[in-house]
Amino acid sequence: MRIKYGWDSEYPNPNHWNIRTPLHLGMPKFFHLYQDLNDKKLRVFLKKLKGRTLDAGCGDGRFIAYADVGVDFSKGMLKRAKNRYKDRDFVRASVMYLPFKDNAFSVVFTIDVLLHIQPEKRKDALNEMNRVADDSYNFLAEHRTITPFILEFFRTNPLKPLWRIVPFITVLFAFPFDRLKKLKIESSSQVLRELTV
Repeated sequence: MRIKYGWDSEYPNPNHWNIRTPLHLGMPKFFHLYQDLNDKKLRVFLKKLKGRTLDAGCGDGRFIAYADVGVDFSKGMLKRAKNRYKDRDFVRASVMYLPFKDNAFSVVFTIDVLLHIQPEKRKDALNEMNRVADDSYNFLAEHRTITPFILEFFRTNPLKPLWRIVPFITVLFAFPFDRLKKLKIESSSQVLRELTV
């Protein structure tokens, strides 16, 4: 099953992200704590990255501890990131037009960013990331947890009365599988090949 991430016409608007918070989608706080638990696999991988590193689409700085520089186009997100991580450098820019020289970084990574870019522009974003770094990695939630698959099932089935308990059902079903699931490591080059097929 492939996840079909819905693309919202508000995504290209930086102001949409200025007010976005971790609880923006109305999920209970424990659901986000569960997502953080699953991010441990990703954090282990990011800790091993060597050289000057860029977090492209850093948002509020959730993974900036593993990068030297964070880029985001939302003033609100960058403000929150700067307040939390005063020892990091941040640049306001779009991942579509990164204001860096070719190969300015050893590694660039994006986490849950590509799904917020218009489908027809994703290839351009990946090419831009490949331009500024020797290696680049793209991660989506489905690479570290099965929760997107469960949420997709509920989204595509007419079970509206159950929507309030969906986060609880999701965690209940995902927990045993997520303990066994390995992190899928996907380079931007791999994603580009898939997009051109």
